[in-house]
Amino acid sequence: MATFSAPLLERTYSTADVVEQRARIRTKVVPKRAEHGLDIGCGPGLLTCELAREVGPPGRMVGIDTSPDMVTMSADRARRSALAGRTEFALGDAVELHFPAQNFDFLTAVQVYEHVADLPRALSEAYRVLRPGGRLVVMDSDWDSCVWQADDRDRHARVLRAWESHFVHPHLPALLPRLLSRAGFAVTSLSVVPMVNLHPDDTTYSGSLIDVIARFVSSKAGIPEDVAQAWADDVRGQDLHGRYLFSLSRFLFVAERPTTGA
Repeated sequence: MATFSAPLLERTYSTADVVEQRARIRTKVVPKRAEHGLDIGCGPGLLTCELAREVGPPGRMVGIDTSPDMVTMSADRARRSALAGRTEFALGDAVELHFPAQNFDFLTAVQVYEHVADLPRALSEAYRVLRPGGRLVVMDSDWDSCVWQADDRDRHARVLRAWESHFVHPHLPALLPRLLSRAGFAVTSLSVVPMVNLHPDDTTYSGSLIDVIARFVSSKAGIPEDVAQAWADDVRGQDLHGRYLFSLSRFLFVAERPTTGA
């Protein structure tokens, strides 16, 4: 998630639609008192800290991220929230989890695996560190599901195609059932979490995303800066005419490590 600075990511993850998304994730995790959980790609630590509250003082949450800034931000959040005693944050990568086998009751990976090239290895690592009966909760987006109003549809399609290069797997959800099964997991739940905005202001996920996309496609994906800015103005300008609409489907998987043959 290097496209997002730490402050921008925290602001985006504090919007009402992402707060609701985390609530949906926690209902699938079903954290129990005294459980031990791992948040892979913890970002600014919002989900990690929320889960730490739910597992209670006997429980423990670990958050890992590839970004030192995110690890620092997460640790600061836990300290301010009086959760430092039941949380731990460290640098870490999904494909190499430096934890003992069968160490966690649950794992979360939210918008992480879409950035991971070696998914079989990452899922094998998740399986290894989960206890038998433990659950892996995964959320990723399919960018084919994106609906976004713009006047210049050709330019819009060009920009979103360029944006997809930000992801290793921009259409991961369709692949996950097979990949999870091959890793030994049993998929027990699959649901769709829609992200819908009618305005592009700073209180919405897409309001923050517009400038992130424009900056990425112009600096790293070969779109001229003036074209990227014209796209951003076009999309944001839809709100002036009451035509703004953004929708993106995120897919929420729950997979368990079987208790037999584990």
